[in-house]
Amino acid sequence: MKPDWKFFGFLIPLFFSVFTLLGQGFEFNPQEFETEGNKESLLLPKKDTDDLPNYLKKDFFKNTPDPNNKNEYFDRPKIQMDKQETFVDPGEYYLNKLRSPEKEKNPNDFKVDQYLGDFKSNAPFVQVIFRDHEAADGDRVKILFNDRVVEANVLLQERFKRLKVDLISGFNKIDFVALNQGESGPNTAEIRVYDNEGMLLMANQWNLATGTKATLIVAKE
Repeated sequence: MKPDWKFFGFLIPLFFSVFTLLGQGFEFNPQEFETEGNKESLLLPKKDTDDLPNYLKKDFFKNTPDPNNKNEYFDRPKIQMDKQETFVDPGEYYLNKLRSPEKEKNPNDFKVDQYLGDFKSNAPFVQVIFRDHEAADGDRVKILFNDRVVEANVLLQERFKRLKVDLISGFNKIDFVALNQGESGPNTAEIRVYDNEGMLLMANQWNLATGTKATLIVAKE
């Protein structure tokens, strides 16, 4: 049988090509593709906290104000409302609900104005904080300072809201007028008054029918 020289003629160049590639150190470089797993996750925080925005660096469990830090809490315009809860113990909300059952209240007791009290202070300003200490059911009030409306419509919530008032010489009268009654009874609130150094001056509660008001007076000499 004669050898097939055409077949050998095809194999010889192929062998030379393979030996040439091996001699040159052939490398295999596969193409790389980016997958979703290579991207930065939106659910995980960055390791470097310096890259976080300021509001994520805040200690949300620190709620005690520093009276000496005027820029943090006490540097306010003449009269200003805010919603920062800086004086509240969260457990008090549940304790107050247990102490004051709605079924024990007589609606006729709330159809008169309520006097919260008066006291003297030489402080440059006072901070009045208040909240719906029972069921947050949509109670709203209007706030007046010396018979002038400073807040026309304020929703009472579980968290304290705060009114900062610069005192004038003489009487400083603050009224809270009930604009409505919530779903579970009278217009209710817990109220506290602090001086400029964070000292508690007064603490009280109101239970009001629509149209009635709660009044407190601060006398500055």
